[in-house]
Amino acid sequence: MIYPITDKTLAALNNEQFKRYAMRYLNIEQQTQQAIMAYGLRFESPFAQQKEISELHENVKVLGATFSNNGKSIHTKWLSSACIQCRTGEGSYTTFLSLKCHRDCYFCFNPNQENYDGFQQEMRDAKGEVEAIAEEGYPLTHIALTGGEPLLFRQDSIAFFQAVQQKLPHVHTRLYTAGDPLDRTTALALAAAGLQEIRFSIKIDDPQERIDKVLHRIALAREIFPHVMVEMPVIPGSESQMEKLLLQLDDIGIDGINLLEFCFPLTNSQAYAERGFSLKNPPYEVYYNYWYAGGLAVAESEVACLRLLKFALEKKLSIGVHYCSLENKHTGQVYQSNAFVETSEYYCFSSQDYFYKSAKVFGDDCQKVAIALQTANHSFHQELINGFLQFNPEFIPSLASLSNLPIALTSHIVEPDEKGEPLIKEVRIELTTPSDFSLTDITGGSNEQR
Repeated sequence: MIYPITDKTLAALNNEQFKRYAMRYLNIEQQTQQAIMAYGLRFESPFAQQKEISELHENVKVLGATFSNNGKSIHTKWLSSACIQCRTGEGSYTTFLSLKCHRDCYFCFNPNQENYDGFQQEMRDAKGEVEAIAEEGYPLTHIALTGGEPLLFRQDSIAFFQAVQQKLPHVHTRLYTAGDPLDRTTALALAAAGLQEIRFSIKIDDPQERIDKVLHRIALAREIFPHVMVEMPVIPGSESQMEKLLLQLDDIGIDGINLLEFCFPLTNSQAYAERGFSLKNPPYEVYYNYWYAGGLAVAESEVACLRLLKFALEKKLSIGVHYCSLENKHTGQVYQSNAFVETSEYYCFSSQDYFYKSAKVFGDDCQKVAIALQTANHSFHQELINGFLQFNPEFIPSLASLSNLPIALTSHIVEPDEKGEPLIKEVRIELTTPSDFSLTDITGGSNEQR
């Protein structure tokens, strides 16, 4: 077992050096939350939904759901191969033609994208990117075209997939669309250009007439494309509409739906506040500056997603239903930062969350651990300034005689320093002991799918 650092866990520690070291992280978390609240939304109470989330996890597990990516991704039946690749980002590439869109969703995070204003007016050379990837020989397996709304530029979208078909014929292709601009002629042309998977977004609070029109286009796509799915955020309070939608999509016979955790993009706070939304607390498992522009998870969306997954399982729907959490969006960045970098012997790579892990003890505990590690012929490093001894977590089981010894399990990510050299940055601290710790806590168990 690994325990989070909280005021309660720190109060129970008898090691003052450990307490002082860990307190820095609590301060960082508090400062981060205060900075986030300045955007205009409050946080729910800490872990307010955790009990129901844990119960729903058990419910859907019993019903046959598959847990992957350390529980950040949960699905039943069909799952797009692109979603599997997304967990690590290996062989996956997404681009766009323009960030221009005919919709005006209050929860859109595209304004957070780099050069958003510029890509309202100018086009990105997505076709040229395909040619560059092919020329470099990058081992690509999946490529996607998103937006904005790519089908506002139909001929350019078709030309993009034609280029992929010509230059990268074995790569899985997908397109994201709101569906409004899709007609039969365009769909047939995209299919001829090699498009294999089309993902529709549905705005659940649209008028029913508009939703019905999108459903009609989804049914059209089902006739033409190998894989058809829906990807949409689950807005708290929309469960009854979402259940109806799942039944309709099952009748159409699409392959699956991605239920996304609904997010606040740090803009448009008034629209969120008017609807009574608050933010999930804690906002991150690991506080870090993530690339994903979606923002922060809204409270109660995760619970709604899990209830819908349970609904689909109980109703024995034939479509695949996938809960894709915000945390699931972050793991590709962590993997790409860490998986291909060599570190020192005091770290081990976690196949659970893709962070590097290290172990530390503090103060008077350092001498006891040094003797035990030397006896077992294990290496360690002593940091005199901060008063800790650091070693590889794989050696924790050799400290069994010190069963209740408090050990800091730290998480790290590799960043380039000012010279571009790899720098190992510590981003989280947790608590364990030799009697509580198991290597599967960081390597994963046999039932966990990557």
